[in-house]
Amino acid sequence: MDKDLLKQLTLWHNKSQHAKIINKIMEIPEAERDYDLVCLLARALNNQENYNEAIQYFLSVQEQGEHDPLWHFRIGYAYYYLEQYKEAIVAFEQAVALDPEDSDGRMFLEMSRNAAARAGNKTIHIVNVEKAMRIGNDPHLLEIEEKINPFGLVAHNNGSISMILGVGKYKHEIFQTRAEEGCEGNGYDWGSLAAVFLEEKMPHLVDIIRFDPEADTFVTYTDNKEAILSFAIAFKEACEDDSLMKELFSRAVLD
Repeated sequence: MDKDLLKQLTLWHNKSQHAKIINKIMEIPEAERDYDLVCLLARALNNQENYNEAIQYFLSVQEQGEHDPLWHFRIGYAYYYLEQYKEAIVAFEQAVALDPEDSDGRMFLEMSRNAAARAGNKTIHIVNVEKAMRIGNDPHLLEIEEKINPFGLVAHNNGSISMILGVGKYKHEIFQTRAEEGCEGNGYDWGSLAAVFLEEKMPHLVDIIRFDPEADTFVTYTDNKEAILSFAIAFKEACEDDSLMKELFSRAVLD
């Protein structure tokens, strides 16, 4: 792939300008799109919530992606949001097997396992993932997950809990209030919003709760289980108050 093109596509991705990525790659004749371009196109479609179309592009380069953990993660991401949890679990299992350090892969695998359990897919084969454990049979955590949807929870074997959100259209209008400053509602924008909420509404947790956002994922974590659950419930409740969230975001320091 041309280096200048890759640089431009990366810039658009970091700014969550996924439609520009799709349009640019679609201008390139299909025969001239290499594996990387097809995967970037499919990733952008994922981020536009065009999951079925994304899967078709991923499958078109399946043979080349066999040993690529990102290929497995990204197609698993599409399956997850289509609620095809069996396929998502298989994909995330492979992503983690190929890249054991992939924390996002482990979290989405656990989220897929939890969702499959809630959906009653008891026959799905599930492997144990190092440093994480299933929360699908924990009534308390399942109840909280229902309350904080579309946020998800991942329980780790050290007793800690992480909260994760695959960013997309959820509360997109909040971030549009500062669109002129480059806000797109990506993981970094969510991190900025959550930081203000934490400082102003739950200051007693400022030194306990941590954020680890990426362009397409927002993650909150801590070793304090009760603190993360308390934060998760309060933050989700606040997210449903658009006026409050717009006010908080107006004071956010953008990443």
